[in-house]
Amino acid sequence: MELLAATEGTSPCDPGFNSCSLLYKITGNEEFALDGGVVLDKIGQVLLIVVAAFFLRWLVNRAIGRIIKQVTSIKGPQSIAELADKLGSGNSRRDELLGDRSDKRAETLTGVLQHVAGIVIFTIAFMLVLSAFNVNLAPILASAGIAGIAIGFGAQNLVQDYLAGIFILIEDQYGVGDVVDVGDASGVVVDMGLRVTTLRSLDGTLWYVRNGQILRVGNSSQGWAYVVVDTPLPPSADIDRAGEIITQVAAAFVEEEEWSTHILKEPEYLGPIEMTIDEIKVRLGVRTASDQQWAAGRELRLRVTEALREAGIIDPATSGRIYVPRSAAGGAAGAAGAAGTPA
Repeated sequence: MELLAATEGTSPCDPGFNSCSLLYKITGNEEFALDGGVVLDKIGQVLLIVVAAFFLRWLVNRAIGRIIKQVTSIKGPQSIAELADKLGSGNSRRDELLGDRSDKRAETLTGVLQHVAGIVIFTIAFMLVLSAFNVNLAPILASAGIAGIAIGFGAQNLVQDYLAGIFILIEDQYGVGDVVDVGDASGVVVDMGLRVTTLRSLDGTLWYVRNGQILRVGNSSQGWAYVVVDTPLPPSADIDRAGEIITQVAAAFVEEEEWSTHILKEPEYLGPIEMTIDEIKVRLGVRTASDQQWAAGRELRLRVTEALREAGIIDPATSGRIYVPRSAAGGAAGAAGAAGTPA
């Protein structure tokens, strides 16, 4: 005990347990204990910072994964809760073709946010490591601030695109396979990233639309759709009789097993909606599942046209106006005038 007390009294290290005192007790060399103690203390600080950074990143990544999973699992707004079963059948068909979109959204958002969180955490850890070696961080932080401002001004559109893409995914405004109208372009979404949305239009054109430039989105593939069938009739047609035929066609269409599962509400015959010198236009509306709106509209238009033709209300041979060329009309008028002039 006396020897230990004497050794502690003459130790060049700081009081208490530390690397310097440990090395001094082991080797008895003052210079080695001082130099080695400093090195071991620095290594210990660096290891502690690195371990803390990895642990913090693990916690943050886990929290991000849980939060994103909860956010993306929330379904979009549905306007007609009483038709949830039929809407569910349409959604299940989409899931079979395209897969569960919520999982893809969650995977994309989780990867991006975890990557950003990792960069922030390890940047702070790197700064702490430099400070452990007594590096002056003021010039580095000042330079980084200036560079960040310059990059921010140059890449503000890029940041805008990424932020818009993140919110589009979180809110599930649209996804791959949806038919959307984003203003400058419309078509089927074939690919969706955080910066660019890719659309395939009806004529085959592939559109690349920056997410930051999308100010409004019209999605034709969410929930349900309202099919509008406008039928032009001759001005002399019997409108009441035409309405009866169109209503009968719509009722028979809804009762068929092939289409009954896609119809969400009874058809609505709205009657004449437009009248000109050439035609009278009548309208029929049907609410359908969103993935069957175009097929149902084509089938209804075909059936309504055939039924009206069979009833004699539409006659292709006599429908339409006959235009006489100006020269022919002038020549006929001149001949008639010449024939009526007295000799």
